[in-house]
Amino acid sequence: MIFSRRGSPAPPTTNGDEASGDTAVPPDRPGTEPMLARVTCFARRHALFGAVLLAGAAVRVVAILGFRGPLRTPDSTRYISNAVHLAPGVVRPSGYSIMLWLLEPLHSLMAVVGVQNAMGLGIGVTGYALARHLGVPGWGATLAMVPVLLSAYAVQLEHFLLSDTLFAFLVMIAVALMMWWPDPPVWACAVTGLLLAAAALTRSEGTPLLIVFLIFLVIRFAGWRTIASIAVMCVAFAIPVAGYAAWYDSVHGTFELTSSTGAFLYGGIATFADCAKIKPPPSERRLCVNAPLSERKRPIDYIWRGALHTIPGGQFGKRADSLGKNFALRTIRAQPLDYLHAVARSFWENFLPPPSIHARDPVARAWAFFQHEYMFPAAPPPPLQPPAAREFSRYDPAGPDTRVVQPYAGWIRAYQRYIFLPGPLIGAIVLAGLGGMIVAWRRFGQPALLPWMVGLCLLVAPAAIVASTPRYLVGDISPLCLAAAIGVQQIAGAAKRFRAGHRLPAGGGG
Repeated sequence: MIFSRRGSPAPPTTNGDEASGDTAVPPDRPGTEPMLARVTCFARRHALFGAVLLAGAAVRVVAILGFRGPLRTPDSTRYISNAVHLAPGVVRPSGYSIMLWLLEPLHSLMAVVGVQNAMGLGIGVTGYALARHLGVPGWGATLAMVPVLLSAYAVQLEHFLLSDTLFAFLVMIAVALMMWWPDPPVWACAVTGLLLAAAALTRSEGTPLLIVFLIFLVIRFAGWRTIASIAVMCVAFAIPVAGYAAWYDSVHGTFELTSSTGAFLYGGIATFADCAKIKPPPSERRLCVNAPLSERKRPIDYIWRGALHTIPGGQFGKRADSLGKNFALRTIRAQPLDYLHAVARSFWENFLPPPSIHARDPVARAWAFFQHEYMFPAAPPPPLQPPAAREFSRYDPAGPDTRVVQPYAGWIRAYQRYIFLPGPLIGAIVLAGLGGMIVAWRRFGQPALLPWMVGLCLLVAPAAIVASTPRYLVGDISPLCLAAAIGVQQIAGAAKRFRAGHRLPAGGGG
């Protein structure tokens, strides 16, 4: 049997045994060889990506062998507690806790880590498949997904009980659904709305993404179908979000997703707020920071140990939430340039080389501290306090303890020192996507527009609310890398057309 390059049977020949009706397919196993040939052709066609995918899976297996148990932060305890009691979180939305609740019948925290590892690999597969579908060559699509599959940042956070991997997975699936068709069908827009709602209920920074997707639909306006798609997406987004807010209201007495917005906004502006310019009312004067600007602390210090902490009900109570929001908005109106400077500085930190924990700049030290917090540790995490340990034990009878097993732990710790995505390379990825959009300006930057806008939104949102941290980059990288792959293809195509347009006709001359 002869096969075409895509693995489908070639037209039959008219000589030899095949002309008499004999084929190479055994009579007792019809169709076996064509299926095997298709599988072989598929494997060869995607061999490079397959090798990278296997390497990514191997790194995750080493991490699991080296750290027998999940890694955690204080946020992990809140997520587990909300999953065990199935309650809406006060500090962060409980989308991730709902995922943990769905996995609770397994009674295994390591099963959660395994699911997150599968999501990390799934993000890479989705990005590669979409890039190939859009015409990016195999090597380019594979290269675009190398940071997603092999960067230590991703592998580290997949081992933590944190919401970032789930958030990144939801966002990437939403992007793929919207870009798979030239004009996405209405049902795909409905599913995308649900995915965006799930992302917003997993991390608050996902809420502005709805605006990005709506802009994408408006730019591709196709009459009544676009209007229907916008309406369906908005409804699909609104129903779960409103339902969650109603649930939160029934438990905490306010129609919100969390009660922490005021605290986070206050933490972000406390680094530059000047009450002489703000002139707050008496009820908000307690939030003034009297320290000189050079002595201001990190935003996180004002969230957890600042003036809001002294308000009855705590920094995440209804009164603190209201005071923090009002004071932050008043500060932004009174000091818009200072606010923009703080946002720009936090945004710019994403593109700087990794700082040292001994850096002289306190902001750089804070960035290094956060980066170190999410790395694989040299020793097991310290034991939890008994109340927190009981919550973990309710979820998994084995408890929250993590064993460090050599030599695998040493291997993954060595890996994380060298295989990561430095800030300057992230900047180059952003610029590659931007370059592709500039080349395709007649089509409003498509097809790199949506993933690039999604990645940019996820870079800006944390900086605009409180401050960027290395943890938030994991959700940004996959859409930005996809946009970069498309952008490079767009730039290469434009350069080829430019050269062809300036080439002399055959036989021409002076």
